[in-house]
Amino acid sequence: MKWIDSHCHLADPRLDVLRDNWLREAGDCGVDFFMQGGIGPEDWARQKALSDRYPGKIGLCFGLHPYWVVDHSLDECEGALDLLAREAAGNQCLAVGEIGLDLRPHIAQDSEARQVEVFTLQLELAAMLKKPIVLHLVQAYDLCQTIFDQVFDQVLNQRLDQKADHRLHGFVHSFNGSWEQAEKYLQRGLLLSVGGPLCRASSRRLQEVVRKIPLTSLLIETDSPDQPSDRLRGQMNPLASLIEVAKRVAELKQIDLGEVLQSTRDNFVKLMGPK
Repeated sequence: MKWIDSHCHLADPRLDVLRDNWLREAGDCGVDFFMQGGIGPEDWARQKALSDRYPGKIGLCFGLHPYWVVDHSLDECEGALDLLAREAAGNQCLAVGEIGLDLRPHIAQDSEARQVEVFTLQLELAAMLKKPIVLHLVQAYDLCQTIFDQVFDQVLNQRLDQKADHRLHGFVHSFNGSWEQAEKYLQRGLLLSVGGPLCRASSRRLQEVVRKIPLTSLLIETDSPDQPSDRLRGQMNPLASLIEVAKRVAELKQIDLGEVLQSTRDNFVKLMGPK
C-alpha cells in the first residue's frame, strides 16, 4: 500500500540535488505518490518532466499561484490563463491549483483586485473542466467564501449548463483557520489538508480544529520543501516528514497511525481518481 502526500513541490529547483534521496527516503516510509502544487507555466513544464522521470509517482496540478499573480501584470495573467485552459484540459492533469488568495500585506502589496479576478477565472475554468481545485488561502478564508457566494453560486451557475454537475470539489491546502471557517468549507464538500504546522507547539488552535475535522474530510501533506515542523525548523522539509504529520493527527484523534494513513489515502483517491 502506498501513502499519499496530497501537496508538495517536487518541481522546485532547490530540490534538484536532493530529490532522488528524498523520494527514496519517503518510499522507505511507504509514501509513494506526490501531488504537486502548480505555480505558473514554468513550473507546469517542470512537473511534466518529473512525471516522465518518475512514472506513477507524480500527480500533476496546474494553476496560477497567488505569488505568481502578484509578480505579473493582468495582461500576463490573462495570457497564462489561456495556456492553463489548454494544459489543464488534459487527462494527466488531476486538478487546477494551487489557486486562491494571499492577502498578507508584504505579499499582496497592491494586487488584491488582480488576485481576486484571476482566482475567479480559475474557479470558472475548474468548474467547466470538472477538475478538483487546490486552494491556497492566507488571511483570506472569509473573502474566499464571499467569492464562492457572490461569483460562483450566483453568477457561474447561470453561465453553465444547469443540467450538468459543475459544483466545485477539491481541498484547501495547509488549512490553518478557525473551526468556524473549517465548517464552512466542509459544508461545501471541500476537504482540508494539514501539514508541518500541525506539528508545531504554537499551533494549538489548528490542533483543536483537527480534532474536530471528520477523518473522512482530511488530507495530509508536506508542502515540501516548505513548512517544516518544529523538529525541522530552519531546514528544508523532506518528503518523509509526511509520517510525522500523520502521527500527530493520530495522537490528536486518539486513533492508530495506520488508520490515518489509510483514510487520507482513500479520501485523496476518491477526490482525484484511482492512483
